[in-house]
Amino acid sequence: MAKLTDGKKTVEIFALSEEESIENKVSQYPVQSGNPITDHTQRESFTETFSGWIKGKDHNEINDKWSQLMNWQYAGASLTWHGAIIHGNLMLTNITKTYEDGGFKNALKVDLELREVKTVSASYAAVKHVGPVNPPKPKANPAVYVTVVPGNTYWGWWRKYGTPIQTLRNWNHWPDRFIPVGARARVK
Repeated sequence: MAKLTDGKKTVEIFALSEEESIENKVSQYPVQSGNPITDHTQRESFTETFSGWIKGKDHNEINDKWSQLMNWQYAGASLTWHGAIIHGNLMLTNITKTYEDGGFKNALKVDLELREVKTVSASYAAVKHVGPVNPPKPKANPAVYVTVVPGNTYWGWWRKYGTPIQTLRNWNHWPDRFIPVGARARVK
């Protein structure tokens, strides 16, 4: 008697045959005419194939066990097989029921195909926000104004404040040779 379980529920199967198949993928590429070269192999998942009988006291109990197999297959449950072969981390890929000789009142012939599943565990680390919630708004350069005194020129303000002469002209709108004394002039 073999058992298929997800750790919570178990279905017992009277196993008639148990088969384990392991396949490798082998890459081959032609190098010369008719002479392939192999550069690597990759192991595929194990495939387990089982044939047997689900037994029960009546047809309702057998249908409940069959329904459990379908639920596991639909949910992609990780299962363990305990029979002549013992293997965990299996997933049902194919289930078949057969009514031979018209079926029996207390048994159902089933064929199961299970494939080994490699699960990956990933960790999650929460990101801690260490900066400001919103990026800082660029500070507006406050305009700098001066009161014009005799001797002030655009060239002098350019040397003192670093503002290009054409920008000073655009802001203040005075001719180069007539900057009014006592006026308010923008210099930065």
